Amino acid sequence: MKCPKCNSTNPAGSKFCQSCGETLPDPTAQVPGPKPEKLCQTCGTPNDIKNDFCDQCGAPFAGTASKQPVPEPTYSRTQGPYAGVPQRKSNLAGIIIGVVAGLLVLGVGGYFAYNTLNKPANEPTSVAKSSSKAKSSPVKESSSVASSSSETQSSKSNFDEAKVKELVASDIGGIAGDKTVYVAPMNEDTSYLLNNQTQSAASVIKLFILAAAYAQQKIGTINLDDTYTLSNADKVGGTGVIQNMPAGKTFTYRELLAYMIDESDNTAANIMIDALGGIDKVNAQIEKMGAQDTKLQRKMMDTKSLEAGRDNITSAADVGELLKKVYNHKLISKSDSAEFLDILNKNRDHDKLVRDLPTGAKVYNKTGIMQNYGILNDAAIIENEKGAFVVVVLTQNGDNNEEQSAMNKLGLDLYNTLLQ
Repeated sequence: MKCPKCNSTNPAGSKFCQSCGETLPDPTAQVPGPKPEKLCQTCGTPNDIKNDFCDQCGAPFAGTASKQPVPEPTYSRTQGPYAGVPQRKSNLAGIIIGVVAGLLVLGVGGYFAYNTLNKPANEPTSVAKSSSKAKSSPVKESSSVASSSSETQSSKSNFDEAKVKELVASDIGGIAGDKTVYVAPMNEDTSYLLNNQTQSAASVIKLFILAAAYAQQKIGTINLDDTYTLSNADKVGGTGVIQNMPAGKTFTYRELLAYMIDESDNTAANIMIDALGGIDKVNAQIEKMGAQDTKLQRKMMDTKSLEAGRDNITSAADVGELLKKVYNHKLISKSDSAEFLDILNKNRDHDKLVRDLPTGAKVYNKTGIMQNYGILNDAAIIENEKGAFVVVVLTQNGDNNEEQSAMNKLGLDLYNTLLQ
């Protein structure tokens, strides 16, 4: 889709230009065309194609009967002085039926009116009986009302794309460096996307390693309950606590996945990459997930590859869609999805998008940071009793303090707009 303002190319279905934010024309809008017509063979006047008779002269079109009134049926007398003279059919039977029906209505109405006027004052009406029954079982009635309310909330959308665009522009748009943002409700096939582009994933790439592990478990190429014994050669620096544990310590792969997310443990991530068959196997799994912009190109703390230009990359849309699929059980099984989200819920880094949220909010998130490159990323599912949405912000080549402050504000503004 071409933007009418800046002529940039946008993905099909976009509502706003990813380059300048201009509202894009709706490609599905129908352009009205001329109505089909047909000419009257008698007077030559154009008529609507659906007409049976000419609007000008009343002549019928081919295949249409003449426009003549239907005569009222008459009947002839067969006896007496007026034999053979047409007469209208008597409607006496209809009159009799109407009179009888009217009397029945009056009789029934009078009966009920009499009973109502003479009912004892303390006898409850049918409405009062219904209300009384509701009060006698408040738990059951409350449950019914709550169910109805929940159904109403799920069918009614609070996702105002124009408002989301405004908030993103206000909170994120002015910070230095590259930034890309994805926001979407969890129960709808809609989203807002700003500057979707490939950027450094930092530790957010670990979300895709986590998903690949559950996907491989589903097809039987790994058992996450199998154990792994730590060696000194496995240990790498950066974030994580396993590097400080003694060689010979054993972990299940399921435990290593939890360390990889909750502590952002680099050693655990590298062990899992090998356990899943290496970088190429993980990338094959990522491709099957439909993540077109995401690629694992190096292990954690492989600075030589980084200096050579091989970094782990992703996009806000890829990350957001991954989390949305997991949340809705469309990528892995329901039980694995629940375990996936439980791991994210225990993540300890809540300093960015979710820092200022109220205590009633439930959060599932993963962050990534590379200070030397001005990279600060956060991907979060935010949920309360009114619903859930996902927000992903990837930034690079900027100032980490400025990026963090902007994320703090955006997370709270989105929560107040979409879930309040």
